[in-house]
Amino acid sequence: MRLKVNCDFDSKIIPKDFQSKVVSLFKAGITKSSPERYEDLFGGNKHKQYTFSAYLPKPRNKGTEIQLDEANCIINFSTGDAETGIIFYNALISLKGSKVLFGTGNHITVKNIQIVPEKKIIGNRTVLRTLSPIASRDHNRENFKNWFYSFEDEEFEPTLKRNMLPYLMDAFGEQARYDLEKLKITPISMKKVVVYCHEIHIESSVGIFELEAEAYLQKYLVDNGLGTMTGSGFGMVEQF
Repeated sequence: MRLKVNCDFDSKIIPKDFQSKVVSLFKAGITKSSPERYEDLFGGNKHKQYTFSAYLPKPRNKGTEIQLDEANCIINFSTGDAETGIIFYNALISLKGSKVLFGTGNHITVKNIQIVPEKKIIGNRTVLRTLSPIASRDHNRENFKNWFYSFEDEEFEPTLKRNMLPYLMDAFGEQARYDLEKLKITPISMKKVVVYCHEIHIESSVGIFELEAEAYLQKYLVDNGLGTMTGSGFGMVEQF
């Protein structure tokens, strides 16, 4: 399920770390409409089976804030799990017309929610474009430090595969390990970006690329997000 959520702000100035504020919006809605699912969706560090992005009108960095041309945005949400999709849809419906805090001195208001038709995946190669940056993260379990790679780095694709292996095996079993090894990302028009999220700077990648993989893997990644940190607003892609 893919959703398009039109929102208004009180102010044209929003926090630079706007992804975390979108997550707070989701949490407010889940707390209101499905509180029994809150811990399952947001508790712990398990992989989130959904992704999202935010389209901002002509954003300009102003230190710790972002200046917009218009006081509005579009939040795109996607999940391959029907139950999760319904929960988030109901959560956003429950917030419609209500002001939710979105940083100091600002609020966000959900105006309307649309269900977006999904395109079929045909064949083993698809040209995709990012709606939110792709994060490839190497996590050191001994010192808990993270290192992020962009598509320019040799470590980008193998690290991305390591990020995705656990949750793809949970979904599809041992076959996913073999098929993931064959997955290939070919940049067409990509660039490196540094995103400020959860109080850290994250090197990531945006643009257009070709994804070569088994059709079931392509569908899963288009539905749920590519890479890691999808639940924090990374890895949302669409067919180009």
